[in-house]
Amino acid sequence: MTDIALPPKNETNGLEARVLLAECRTPASSSYVLNDAKKCMQLMDRVLWNRNDHPRLFGAKAGASLLDIVKAPGQFAGFSSYPNYDVSIVHRIQDMLNIANNARDKRNGVYRSHIAAAIEVAMTVSIPEPSPGLLASWRTAGASSPGGAFTLHTTVLGNDFYYIKSP
Repeated sequence: MTDIALPPKNETNGLEARVLLAECRTPASSSYVLNDAKKCMQLMDRVLWNRNDHPRLFGAKAGASLLDIVKAPGQFAGFSSYPNYDVSIVHRIQDMLNIANNARDKRNGVYRSHIAAAIEVAMTVSIPEPSPGLLASWRTAGASSPGGAFTLHTTVLGNDFYYIKSP
């Protein structure tokens, strides 16, 4: 079996796959379901690209790249210095890859599928806008809203997704 690997971290797909893996619950969670993880990642992808389309609303300059969106101050914990990112995230993602690439580990299959889902979502066209406005943020389920302009859209796999009225 060929090892599964992430796209290079200096490519947009590599950046996004790492954000998705850092932010979505893993198979280690007791509430984990692969289809929920994929849906969660698709919603995260939609948020990232909505922010990319409206950078000034989210602390980035006009014409910003996805890298600029992710590195914007106070937006994505641990990614402000990307391609150098928080060591705990690096280790968590590497642990996932180690499990996925160890055929002797009974968790191998579910971790391979989880990582493959992150790569697939990062490399495909975003889902259509699912909210009545502009899906613009996510937070850990039960945390406070990101602000007064944000309305809860849905909760998936431990993440609350919020929208704003279309700009």
